[in-house]
Amino acid sequence: MQYIFSVLDSYQFQMESRYQEKSSLTNLFTEDKFIGWLGLFIVFFSIFAIIIFQYLEWESKDKK
Repeated sequence: MQYIFSVLDSYQFQMESRYQEKSSLTNLFTEDKFIGWLGLFIVFFSIFAIIIFQYLEWESKDKK
């Protein structure tokens, strides 16, 4: 039984040492910081604008 665990542990260690994460989002922030932060701010302000305009629409309907 001990032999099976040592084989599994060795196999898992080999898999973990070969694993390389290739995330395009992470690369966007590390390699091209301006485009990454610009995209993040565009998403943030777009969501903020949608919430503000929806709130104003609800308020105008309540006044009528």
